[in-house]
Amino acid sequence: MMRIVNLGRTGLFVAMRGGCLTSLGGRSHWRSVDEVRRAALAENIPVSDLVVRTLP
Repeated sequence: MMRIVNLGRTGLFVAMRGGCLTSLGGRSHWRSVDEVRRAALAENIPVSDLVVRTLP
């Protein structure tokens, strides 16, 4: 299962799978959680409902 992480300092979102940064559709950073979810859906990858937020 993939986890979405919000990078607090930049405000960008990344996808993590097995503790590693994951590339979806050739991208590794997104501006919104919805964009990450759509990219994962397009590749049939299950996504956790929880979003991890890092502190700046």
